Amino acid sequence: MSSPSKYAVQVDKENKATEIKLLNFSRPHMRAFHYAWLSFFLAFTGWFALAPLTPIVRVSLGLCENGDWNDFSSPRECICGARCKEAIGNANTVSVAGTIGMRLLVGAWAETYGPRFSQAFMVMLFSIPLALAGAVSNGASLAAVRFFIGGMGATFVITQFWTSVMFSKNVVGTANATSAGWGNLGGGFTQVFMPWVLSWFIVFGFDLAWRLAVLVPAVLLFFVGIALYLTSDDVPEGTYKALYASGERKKQNGWKVFLAAAIDPRVWLLFIVYGGCFGTELTMNNVLASYFFDYFGLSLQTAGLAASLFGLMNLFARSLGGIASDLANKHFSHRGRHWVFFAVQLGEGCMLVLFSRFKSDNFTGAIITLIAFSTMVQMAEGAQYAVVPYVGKHLKALGPVSGIVGAGGNFGAVMWSLIYKGYASHPDPRQPFLVHGICVVGTALLIPFIHYPEFGSMFLPQTKEEEAQPDEGPTVIKPAIAQVSV
Repeated sequence: MSSPSKYAVQVDKENKATEIKLLNFSRPHMRAFHYAWLSFFLAFTGWFALAPLTPIVRVSLGLCENGDWNDFSSPRECICGARCKEAIGNANTVSVAGTIGMRLLVGAWAETYGPRFSQAFMVMLFSIPLALAGAVSNGASLAAVRFFIGGMGATFVITQFWTSVMFSKNVVGTANATSAGWGNLGGGFTQVFMPWVLSWFIVFGFDLAWRLAVLVPAVLLFFVGIALYLTSDDVPEGTYKALYASGERKKQNGWKVFLAAAIDPRVWLLFIVYGGCFGTELTMNNVLASYFFDYFGLSLQTAGLAASLFGLMNLFARSLGGIASDLANKHFSHRGRHWVFFAVQLGEGCMLVLFSRFKSDNFTGAIITLIAFSTMVQMAEGAQYAVVPYVGKHLKALGPVSGIVGAGGNFGAVMWSLIYKGYASHPDPRQPFLVHGICVVGTALLIPFIHYPEFGSMFLPQTKEEEAQPDEGPTVIKPAIAQVSV
């Protein structure tokens, strides 16, 4: 095994980093950390690139009931009736549904081929349908292209797998939460970025401008994929390819590992609960800009800016969930992680219910509540993925557990999207937010049932010692929590 002194960060006996140096970009640990969040950030930006452009796209595709560009000069004049709302709703739903299968698959794939190759391949592959999005001509083709673009959402699973194999137990909650949180920032960033990119091309007219605008995130994704593949590592010891060639690592049967995770019912409880937090985030990325535009009467740019506040909370909130979980683990053992998880998931549901009660004349109250709601959403995601690595290591199936739980986020988003679609013609546009919030409270109530005798749970103590992994040496863990420095 390599000597710890060769690394730019302190490591344990598994060569996993026991500290996070945010301004360090050295291979392998911190380079992997920064590529993990950056690639996911750009994937998230591309995944929802069309959402803030919806008021333009629906006119361009002739979905308005009162005409097209030949009949009016402003997208606000579009009357988005039943046909229009159905087309946009279908596109929003399939954009998150398209990721479910990929998230289930890529966990096993990452276990076999490594996170470096897997992430590079994913961002380069799915940059292609994003680049082709400008060729759509109707609601059906819009839904089709958003389905395929949605595949890039599976990069989240690889991001979490990558940081989990690079960072030790005392900081893995913070590492996972920060890499995913900064990646999720793409959901807020795209709400501001895409209207801005649209303005670059507006000289060509709205109809062509949005079609050119989607090329920008596609190109960025492709080139980051190349750089990531050429200049990073899979694990602290190097790349899977080199380790396989030298015999230092044996290639795993990804599907056998996947089965070990898939037969555990507690993994599927985590699947459902993650739908309550990450599924909610995905849904908000799809609906908030249009909601602010239509219900509060904001301009396209202002609506995008307001919607971006939801995603921008990822700058700190998801990390805060991981840090809070690491802190609870230090003082109350693993059970403390479950209590933090429950508290923020429950708070998220309550904040969404409150957000749904603000009328169009109280935009300030809605925004303040949105920020509190978003903070709870991101913290819940961070707190959950502070628990997932323990489950994954216990089942010896880290990649598949990350994938199954991650897919739960997209499954939840599909369910929530159906609620918004079902209430599309309701006289009160706030109603789907209310129903959604009540359902999120319901998912929080499942958390007490996630129990492993080796770790304990909210109300039940640990009753069994975890079995030592036969292929791993002892792990040296420093007593400090989340050692993060710049």
